[in-house]
Amino acid sequence: MRNRLARELTFGRKPLAAVAVIAGAVPFAIGLMNQPRSDAANPLTFEVASIKPSNPDSPGPTMRFLPGGRLSVTGMTIQNLICLAYGIQGDQLLGRPKWLDSARYDIEAKPAAGSPWSPGQRGMEEEYQRVRALLADRCQLRAHRGTRSSPVYLLTVAKAGLRMQEAKGTDPSAKDRGSILPWKAFLVDLSRRLGRPVVDRTGLQGTWYVKLQYESDDGQPAGIGVRIDPAQAAGQVYPSLTVALREQLGLNAESAKGSQDTLVIDSVSRPSAN
Repeated sequence: MRNRLARELTFGRKPLAAVAVIAGAVPFAIGLMNQPRSDAANPLTFEVASIKPSNPDSPGPTMRFLPGGRLSVTGMTIQNLICLAYGIQGDQLLGRPKWLDSARYDIEAKPAAGSPWSPGQRGMEEEYQRVRALLADRCQLRAHRGTRSSPVYLLTVAKAGLRMQEAKGTDPSAKDRGSILPWKAFLVDLSRRLGRPVVDRTGLQGTWYVKLQYESDDGQPAGIGVRIDPAQAAGQVYPSLTVALREQLGLNAESAKGSQDTLVIDSVSRPSAN
């Protein structure tokens, strides 16, 4: 995703905690993202798709959106795929079998020649629609929406202002600004790390440079958009995740009560053979 033609999402080996979130005790609400009503009317699909179990030693999970609407996935669970395709976080996905978040797969897929493909955020929405169709076809995924009460984090821009930079085009001087992440993918990963759904009140979208370093709940150095070298991190003091968000990215995460949108699985199967 470091150029305009390929968009890549790379996550830590720890599974994403899928979430599509939230409304609140105070009146606010966010529904399932990335699920356009046009899915049924004008479905976008892949013409050819190869799905096979990942090599246990392969890197990942990684999802790459390539020119022409092609998709390349390495080392990703079906749960991760569902969460990204529907814009939810792991605890919002209900009724899932145990294998959904353990078995990892590699996927190569491409649409028919001449199929719609757009650059930027619109292109990602088209790609997620194709992924939803792929899940319905090859995994027989059937699901419906629901809601439930849940503690959440309200994410806003801090009073001191945003300290992140939006990624636009290619910039050779950007190598020290962290990784380029789609905003929605960042929210999914952030929710996993915070341990509860995140209600986005920032108004941000698109792709951003993310470089966040903090101390996890188990006392270990951790990061988003940057690799932490344990040897170099020894002896250094890192802030908590919420403090790091405010000080390093200019984002404020406030605990609140809300009503959480969920995606309830009615049925799902392991991917069918190629």
